[in-house]
Amino acid sequence: MKPALTLDRLTVRRGGVAVVSDVSLRVMPGSFVGLIGPNGAGKTTLLRAALGLIPAEGQSDLAALDPGARARRAAYLPQARDVAWPIAVETLVRLGRRAHPDRREDAAAVADALSRMDLTHLARRPATALSGGELARALIARLIAQDTPLILADEPEAGLDPAHEMAVMQLLARLAGQGRAVVASMHDLGMAARWCDRLVLMDRGRVVADGPPKAVLTPGNLQGSFGVSGAFLDSPAGPVFVTLPPRPMPTPDPANGL
Repeated sequence: MKPALTLDRLTVRRGGVAVVSDVSLRVMPGSFVGLIGPNGAGKTTLLRAALGLIPAEGQSDLAALDPGARARRAAYLPQARDVAWPIAVETLVRLGRRAHPDRREDAAAVADALSRMDLTHLARRPATALSGGELARALIARLIAQDTPLILADEPEAGLDPAHEMAVMQLLARLAGQGRAVVASMHDLGMAARWCDRLVLMDRGRVVADGPPKAVLTPGNLQGSFGVSGAFLDSPAGPVFVTLPPRPMPTPDPANGL
């Protein structure tokens, strides 16, 4: 099976300093990859470099495509949630269909995306009149309507209330289960552990761990990259992960000379 995304030693420099360094990844169809790491780890920069939006050294098979082929291969949700013009929500979502040469399925794809994001009742509203959470859902609907085999999403859960946050994560997991590849940068480690089958931990521009959630969210990785501890707990819905304060250092014992 051919990977949906291949990165080979991808490096991004700013002012001569590598902010993403020698990242190599292969993402297979059917995989939901959570890209995690502290602020400034290079997650957003990596996604943008993979798409060819910023200069980079190394190779990205996605960035190597011409713009039309790239838009048919991958849909991108940026971290910024801005819309400059007061176009209708339905029109905003329809923009995701522009890369498809056959437009006969546009109406059905847009209606389906609006329904999945609970936006059908807002289809005619100007996008500039939406709340922050509603706009986030509209941009995710545009991502869904694009109907690509690869989805790159930068903090897709940001700005959403708990119900819609859960719905978006369920949707992305379902799309991966149907054979698409999803790569999402995330700060909520609990959500990442719950829905992603693979986590890629970045720190200071490098990949420091890559694997199933329990193999990545180890005490050493949590303390080293995030300065916290954490635990997997059993729940009626299955294992869940919670972050906890750092474990306190042992108190010196004068009697033992410590």
